[in-house]
Amino acid sequence: MNIIINILNQVFKKGRSVVMLKKIIRRFSKNKFDKNQYENWLDSNKSSMGKFLKNIDHKLFIETKNESLKLNDYANTRLKNIKVKLGGGANDILLYFFVRYYKPKVILETGVAAGFSSLSILKALKKNKYGKLYSSDFPYFRIKNPENYIGILVDKKKFPNWELKIEGDEINIPKLISNIKHIDIFHYDSDKTYEGKINVYKLIKKKISNKSILIFDDIQDDKFFYEICQSSSLDYKIFKFKNKYIGVLGKLKKYEI
Repeated sequence: MNIIINILNQVFKKGRSVVMLKKIIRRFSKNKFDKNQYENWLDSNKSSMGKFLKNIDHKLFIETKNESLKLNDYANTRLKNIKVKLGGGANDILLYFFVRYYKPKVILETGVAAGFSSLSILKALKKNKYGKLYSSDFPYFRIKNPENYIGILVDKKKFPNWELKIEGDEINIPKLISNIKHIDIFHYDSDKTYEGKINVYKLIKKKISNKSILIFDDIQDDKFFYEICQSSSLDYKIFKFKNKYIGVLGKLKKYEI
């Protein structure tokens, strides 16, 4: 009963019902593909993330591992008394390392939840003393007052270089990138459907280049990542993380191991 009440509360908030309806329709729209064949492709092309990052900068990798331990200790302490499920954390090691290494001016991420990825990125930006994070999310409409939990791990007073919008990717992203010339790092971890990924990719396409680094979580769910790999001149890397796969696009050949 509480879930139904929570959903209805979100439905009657301006603009939320349309986004919610689209999410439900996409969830039941099947993107047909040979899952076994695709997972074989992912598995045969995956690399060791640790070896890859150490090959780029061993000293930075050690720093990253230490920061990851601190972040996860803090997050576990912060979240242990919260009685709602906020989704799993992203690969904070990969995100922190890339932000520290590439020193981007602009980062765009979709999917915030509790804020594992956001905090990792913001901590790296703070270390760089440079750059801004733009984040897009949409409240978990099954829980009460879901807006209160988005990015709960981030102390917003400490990070004035963070802009967060929570009305769904199709509304948020055009607003977030309207005054941005170029997205240096893009991290996708929101709508898990093929259609959701395609729509976001179309929105950002004019703001990315062969100098951008694109990171996609949960690429095993459909062939979206495979398709953009085939159509792009950029290099790609695939890493396994918590029984799922992460895909990275960018100029990565010089770091081959």
